[in-house]
Amino acid sequence: MIAFNIIICFNLNTMITDSDVKKLRTVFATKEDLKRFATKEDLQESTNQLVELITAGFDRTDKAIERLNQHDEIIDNHEHRLDRLEDKVFA
Repeated sequence: MIAFNIIICFNLNTMITDSDVKKLRTVFATKEDLKRFATKEDLQESTNQLVELITAGFDRTDKAIERLNQHDEIIDNHEHRLDRLEDKVFA
């Protein structure tokens, strides 16, 4: 790249040919090439979607943990009642 710039600076009498333009197209991105890349807005939208998905996942996890805690309370209640029943039956 630096060598190319130096050649242009020292050789101002030479015109750029079609083959030079073809070579430049392989080095530099064209407007069409740049359209394939994400814009700042695209990245922001993707980030927002990702944050929403992660938040939804945490919400589902929180609800599942809450249900497990409720089931634990129910099981504890049943175990307590079974212990009392066993004490009465086998006492």
